[in-house]
Amino acid sequence: MPSLGHDAQKADERLGDTLYRAIVATAVDAIVVIDRHGIIRSVNPATERLFGYGADELVGRNVNILMPEPYAGEHDAYLANYLRTGRKKIIGIGREVVGRRSDGSVFPMDLSVGEARDAGEPIFVGIIRDITDRKAAELAQRESELRLHSILDTVPDAIVVIDADGIIQSFSPAAERLFGYPSSEVVGRNVNVLMPTPYREEHDGYIKRYLHSGER
Repeated sequence: MPSLGHDAQKADERLGDTLYRAIVATAVDAIVVIDRHGIIRSVNPATERLFGYGADELVGRNVNILMPEPYAGEHDAYLANYLRTGRKKIIGIGREVVGRRSDGSVFPMDLSVGEARDAGEPIFVGIIRDITDRKAAELAQRESELRLHSILDTVPDAIVVIDADGIIQSFSPAAERLFGYPSSEVVGRNVNVLMPTPYREEHDGYIKRYLHSGER
C-alpha cells in the first residue's frame, strides 16, 4: 500500500504538470522545445498562431523550418558546434533574429534559448516574441529624426533646442555659423553659454519660474 507521503508527492507532480501545461498553453510568446538534433519536440498554441503551422506539422520536423536562409542551412552546424565546444551564440544569451512563417514571409523576432535535461539528454527551449511592431516604430522614429535633421540643416535661421533644465539638445548648422561654436562644443551644456551677463545668470531662474507658474 503506497504511503501517504508517496501519494502526496504524486499529487504534487500532477499539479506541477498541470500548471506547466497551463502556463505554456496560455503564454503570449511562442515556445518551441527541440532536442539535440534540432528536432521539434513540442510547440505551444502561440507558436502555431505566430508561424501559421499546426502543431502536427511541426513536431518531428527540424526547427530550421521556422528560419529563412542562410540561418536555416546553418542551424544544425551551430547546434552541433555548441554541443561539441560549448561556444554560445544564442543559447543562454538571446538575440534578435528573423523567423519564417508557413507562407514564406519573414519577420523580426526576439529569441531566447535555454538549455535543460530530459532523461539525461539536452533539450533546448526557445521563447520567441514577434517584434514587427517595435521595429516599425523604431524605423518611423529614425525617419522622423532624419527629416528633422534635414530641416535643421537647411533652415537659414539658427535653431537651438533645450530641455527643461536649459541643457542644449541640438544645435543647427545656422546656429553654429551665428554663434561660432561647433555643435559638439555646446550640446550638453547650459544654453546660458550663448548669453551675456546679466541674462546668463538669470536664465535658469527664468525657466524654473516659468515651469512652476506658467508665467512667460
